Amino acid sequence: MEEERRNLKVEGMTCNHCASTVLGIIKQEGGGDIHVDYLMGEANFDLKNAQKMDKILKRLESAGYKSNAEGSENQSQGSLSDIEKKFLFTLPFSLTLFSHMFAPHDWLINNIWVQFFLCLPVFMMGLYHFGRSTFESIKSGHINMDILILIGSSSAFFYSIYGAITHYGSAEVHDFLFFETTSTIITLVLLGYVIEHKAVQRTTTILRDLYKTQPEKAKKLVQNGLNQDLEVVNASSLVEDDIILVNTGDRIPADGMIIHGTLTLDEAMLTGESEHLQKEKGQEVFSGSLIVDGNGTLKVTKTGKESTIGKIIELVKQSRSDKPSVQKLADKISSIFVPTILILSSLTFIINYTLVDTSMSDAILRSIAVLVIACPCAMGLATPTAVSVGLGLAAKLGIIVKKASVFEEVNAIKTIVFDKTGTLTSGDLQISMNDLEDGYDQEVVWGIIKSLELRSNHPIAHRFLSLTDHISETPLENIEEVKGRGLKARYNNMNAQFGSAEFTGVSNNDADLFLTLDDKLITSFNVTDELKPDASETINFFTKKNLNTTILSGDSHKKTASIAQLLNISDFKGGQLPEDKLAELKHLKERTKVAMVGDGVNDSPALALADVGISIGNSNALAVDSAKVVIVGNKLELLQHLFKISDKVVLTIKQNLFWAFAYNLVAIPLAAAGYLDPMLAALSMAFSDVIVIGNSLRLKMILPNSIR
Repeated sequence: MEEERRNLKVEGMTCNHCASTVLGIIKQEGGGDIHVDYLMGEANFDLKNAQKMDKILKRLESAGYKSNAEGSENQSQGSLSDIEKKFLFTLPFSLTLFSHMFAPHDWLINNIWVQFFLCLPVFMMGLYHFGRSTFESIKSGHINMDILILIGSSSAFFYSIYGAITHYGSAEVHDFLFFETTSTIITLVLLGYVIEHKAVQRTTTILRDLYKTQPEKAKKLVQNGLNQDLEVVNASSLVEDDIILVNTGDRIPADGMIIHGTLTLDEAMLTGESEHLQKEKGQEVFSGSLIVDGNGTLKVTKTGKESTIGKIIELVKQSRSDKPSVQKLADKISSIFVPTILILSSLTFIINYTLVDTSMSDAILRSIAVLVIACPCAMGLATPTAVSVGLGLAAKLGIIVKKASVFEEVNAIKTIVFDKTGTLTSGDLQISMNDLEDGYDQEVVWGIIKSLELRSNHPIAHRFLSLTDHISETPLENIEEVKGRGLKARYNNMNAQFGSAEFTGVSNNDADLFLTLDDKLITSFNVTDELKPDASETINFFTKKNLNTTILSGDSHKKTASIAQLLNISDFKGGQLPEDKLAELKHLKERTKVAMVGDGVNDSPALALADVGISIGNSNALAVDSAKVVIVGNKLELLQHLFKISDKVVLTIKQNLFWAFAYNLVAIPLAAAGYLDPMLAALSMAFSDVIVIGNSLRLKMILPNSIR
């Protein structure tokens, strides 16, 4: 039985512990390669036995989570979530019960039975919500923080019943009643979850906007005899070679080729480019692009996850399953946090009651306060909320970060190595042919070059092919590309070679590329290129950050030197073969953290070896595994944005984790010493997560301004 990739929308997860519970349930039911994203409310996993899906859904429901196997939204727009409904249910009871603290003793609200019956619905709701979650988390092998709330609220409730029974009718009975503590703890924790849920959604709005760039419907043209019928179909049902109609205001549902019409496109969500592009018949368009003006028909070339926007979304999802090292440390601490708090709460009661000579009521209240004030959620939220903001903004600009840990890695970079052609330079190459050897037909020579360059992905090859559109290929045999050097083949029983002077064995170095037949020079070419407009500004940016910059280029030493001089880069090397670049990168990595910036194809080995490989200016680079970062656009300015975003994200993560740890280090001893009663502890716990998320929301507001 083959494994099938499943996607669930899971509503009700509030923290990393919830995600662990969901993961444990899916794993126990046979799921594999599981990723649970509680911020986005998703679970993705492999499952062989389809019948197990029903069991997973039932167990998730029993744990208090709403799930949907089809992956559609569980909650309609504008409707209340389950957690909001539970909070609103408990609020009137808790407010009424809490008011007894301000009323005279002879008022009805101070009657034992009135307090009991006001507390009972809230307690039952808390038992239902936190009890189910606790039971399923223990069953799945991951104890979550709901057990702390369950024990804390239950202790106050049952101790109040004990006090009411043993001191019924006496004046001291009110010293043993903590029904308002029970209801307030439950209501405040639910309030914290509601606020947290709303705030978390705000940190992921950019990511959600990215997902929405995939249209759900498409207008497909279907041949019906001599006529074409228009059918509105699910975009996911499109296949290669389908013909679709697009109009002004539509988002393109799949990658395709324009076969009729002219379209003005906004590709900002793909490339970060704000300027609109006009495309005509024969040109490629990408899924997710918005049609600002025009109508046309497209022939589908790539759909779903294989389309451009599909690949971007999948890469962003993959990146969110990764964790920076600082978060992995926090997760390890968080995993032992709940058992530790249970032990501390027990010790608090024992020490206060036996050694400090505190009354049993106060000792219980202090141990309850320790239970409810502890907040492992803040540790789990510290990194994902900040990373979500960074990933979302980066993707919106056209920077695809394949792993969340990349932000941390980029922040540690000390040396940046640049390829030259197509990276620092525009890649808009100007090529001119020099003298042609007598006796050779120019069209045949260009045909040889076309046949060779069709087998290469180098930027120069693309430029040569654009110059030979109108020329037929010249038949060749045994064509072979020697990476970084050139191409060779057999032509009319002769050895044809096209590449550098070193590769072809030509002693004349006045030109850049040479074509030889049996070692005889047939012709040569001069290749010129220009700096990108933002190259100087980008190098200056890194210089101000005290980062070392270097150029490793396969181009000649002379041309590399001229570019380096224009950019004030003193460290450069030309004539670098792929193995030379690898050797230099290995040498640099022995001393420092290195980033490599190049195109996604020709520099793949170097991109893979670097601490952070950054592919730029190659639309096919989304499929290149060697790069950790893909800049879909062609602007070096986006490289600056990557480093600025990384700096801010890492700083925010550190701030969040500092707060999460500092809060618990200060709050738990205060609760144990009796300076925080359980209700204040619950309020403090509820809002501690919100402070962490609020700091990430602050990042969302300041980050766009900081990269302008």
